[in-house]
Amino acid sequence: MTAVGPRAVEAKGSHRERKRARTWAAIHLAAAEAAALHDRLADVTVEAVAEQAEISPRTFFNYFKSKEDAVLGQQSPVIHDEIADSFHIEAGDDLVEKVAFLLLAVFRTSVHRLITYSDYVALLDRHPELSRRRLQHIDAVEALVADLVTARLAESQVQDIPLAGHERHTVEETALLIVTVAGAVMRTAMRPVLDLQGGTGGDADSILRRTCALFREVTRP
Repeated sequence: MTAVGPRAVEAKGSHRERKRARTWAAIHLAAAEAAALHDRLADVTVEAVAEQAEISPRTFFNYFKSKEDAVLGQQSPVIHDEIADSFHIEAGDDLVEKVAFLLLAVFRTSVHRLITYSDYVALLDRHPELSRRRLQHIDAVEALVADLVTARLAESQVQDIPLAGHERHTVEETALLIVTVAGAVMRTAMRPVLDLQGGTGGDADSILRRTCALFREVTRP
């Protein structure tokens, strides 16, 4: 199991933050290695992962909700204040692209994969439950984003976006539709985005932007 670059052991911030980052990385890498060595994920125990990472099982759950999350290097998604404060909806916005980038921003804050992409794909192939957990994580990101988009649509002057049939829809329904479409675009871009060290590489933006452009092209009237 190969770690990706110095991010596996280094982080900016205070001594406490750096120590927490190192512990997080140790748990993630220990869990990924254990998953790679076992044919069944059920045989990977939190106790064994904690021992390998030199922590207690109780400490494990201070960092990850489950062993699946530890293997995948993901934590419960949240929308940080700076992301929420910078997201606004204005007339003329390409809402699909704008929300797709919001999804990417939230996804980036909740996934910090420290293993190579080839190792990551091998784990997903080896343990189907990891793929299910990954999709659940993306669903959780989309649910959070839908709440924020609903709030911003309610605040904006463009909440009455015309939809198919020109029927009036609630703000919640409109937000859900936008997020669902943007999520599909995001999922289409996900594979190459993940290939850039968990979507943190600078080129991830251009990959998603090209996917959004492709969506506009194929849906053009």
